[in-house]
Amino acid sequence: MPPRSELILALALLAGCAGAPGVKPAAPVAPKAFTAAGAPAGAGWTEAFADPALKELVARARKASPDLAVARARHREALALLRAEGAGDEPALTASAGVESSRISVANGRFPPGIPRRTDVTAVGLRASWELDFWGRQASAVRAAAEDARAAALTADQADLALTAEVARLWFAVRAAREQAACLSQEFIAREREMRILEKSVAAGILPEDPLSSARLAAAQAKVDEGLGLRRLAAAENALRALIAADPGFALPASGAPAAMPAFGPGLPSDLLLRRPDLAAAAARFDAAVAREGAALADFYPSVTLGGQAGWQADPASRIGKGAAGFWSLAPSVDLPLFDAGRREAGLEAARARMDGAAAEWTRAVLNAFREVEDALADLRELALQEELTARVVEATRDRLRNAEARHRAGVAPEAEVIANARDEALARRTLAGVVWERRQAAVRLAAATGGGWSEPR
Repeated sequence: MPPRSELILALALLAGCAGAPGVKPAAPVAPKAFTAAGAPAGAGWTEAFADPALKELVARARKASPDLAVARARHREALALLRAEGAGDEPALTASAGVESSRISVANGRFPPGIPRRTDVTAVGLRASWELDFWGRQASAVRAAAEDARAAALTADQADLALTAEVARLWFAVRAAREQAACLSQEFIAREREMRILEKSVAAGILPEDPLSSARLAAAQAKVDEGLGLRRLAAAENALRALIAADPGFALPASGAPAAMPAFGPGLPSDLLLRRPDLAAAAARFDAAVAREGAALADFYPSVTLGGQAGWQADPASRIGKGAAGFWSLAPSVDLPLFDAGRREAGLEAARARMDGAAAEWTRAVLNAFREVEDALADLRELALQEELTARVVEATRDRLRNAEARHRAGVAPEAEVIANARDEALARRTLAGVVWERRQAAVRLAAATGGGWSEPR
């Protein structure tokens, strides 16, 4: 068989060993519509809450957040690795210079006459090599590195979006905890006043001890609840300080006016895959895995390398650069893999396993994105109703408190009635504060779940 035919047969056998490329999975089927309609949050969505303090906190977090710094550093690392991988597809050129000194023994009986015993050969030259990428191994590796860099950039965008959403969520949690702590303090004051009134009545012999015991228990429980509220406030403030990389003693902004309630929508399910950086990053990681499978397949084929060197060798060194001292060589080579104890097969199987894992992670990310949107929509629906009903309760308790105060001033209602209504009104305001700020946090979750106005740079 001619040598060329033997080479073609060997290549065919190697291709058969490699097997067929892996198959890309089908995309998850998006729902036809979400359970609510409306345009999603756009870029700069935090401004829709009309909260200047939130804007200040987000800006500080973006400058100092360690999480965001880590994501950006990894992006820079991925870009550097891409440049390094791309350099592997180009010729390599190195320069060399050296001196080789030797002395021949004259006692071995084989020393030819007329040849100097000592030589000092100086060599200066260039060496070049270039692996020709006939089978696309290097091109696949570069594509994989490019997708890794793209995934790192998208992950940094996702880190920025997640940081913004978490700052907003914690700031609204702080505002809720502040309002609730104030209400709990007022509830404790009311319980304590009720207890003092009963103490006077018991001391005067008007009432028995049992109502006073109950009042003391209620006052003690109110004090415990006040302490729990202060602990929740401290925990929320400390979490926010850590997120924005502030010192423990950093003074957070004052609450200011109530935050607006933006009317964010979910957009179209089919567009969600294009609006979230984490989904784009998962797709990029899958594409990188596909490219690495291509590189693993190319390992089954021969590698062709062009190599050569040129320069001068002379003794003495003063002859370097002259024509008689010049030399050159050209050495193309073909390396044909024959046996490696299954290393290439194992590498291909590992590449395909990583590709399957990346596909599963992408599918999971897409399904989780749809779930996050629907969860936020469900929260917003229920919290809107709760806020409306709780606001009515607050207004009703305020009316009762005003009536009780008017009757007390007229001398037809005891002070205890005013205190009881004041306590009920504080409890209603505490409940409303929790619902109001939880609804704003749900809007933050929806904005983040729909991508926060993100779009991939072209």
